[in-house]
Amino acid sequence: MILRLVKPMDIVKIHKGMHREATHQPNFAQLVDICNTIDREYFDYTVNLDSIFSIAAEYAIRLAHTEWTEDTNRAAETAFAVCLLFLNQYGIPMKGNDQILFNVMRDEWTTVDKFAPRLMLEHAKTIISHSKEPLTAGDALEMTKRSIHSPIRFGPLMTGLRSLRESFTVSGCKGVQWDNYVND
Repeated sequence: MILRLVKPMDIVKIHKGMHREATHQPNFAQLVDICNTIDREYFDYTVNLDSIFSIAAEYAIRLAHTEWTEDTNRAAETAFAVCLLFLNQYGIPMKGNDQILFNVMRDEWTTVDKFAPRLMLEHAKTIISHSKEPLTAGDALEMTKRSIHSPIRFGPLMTGLRSLRESFTVSGCKGVQWDNYVND
């Protein structure tokens, strides 16, 4: 299975899709630096549960903690969307309405090695809450391992941006589930 990393133009498209009214242009050179740094760090990783969540967390933290656009609130919202879309491209649905998870991502003290396990835990909680059978977090993550598939293009996934934009802001989240947007 191939490892599909996010490109700077993907981030710009996600940002513009979420914030059509934005007048500030993203600093493309900074986005290139962010993506190149992540590419160098993860290019030889194999696709597995740990690497997918680590890379998603890396995009979230780097984009949320870097001033790659003048509006840091919109940058943080885009960072969260990039993280969710990265997971979703491998078949890992995440809720986009988790204000606590978003706030953890935005906190300056948050690092990738702290955020990736938190992402995994929140994903496991989602599976457990929707299961009719009693599950442990380990069971939920085993189910996730088995459901990982080859990545799909961001194009079909980005159809969910309108829904995310309508329900998610820095000040608070309403309900949106990032699953099955591929089939919309």
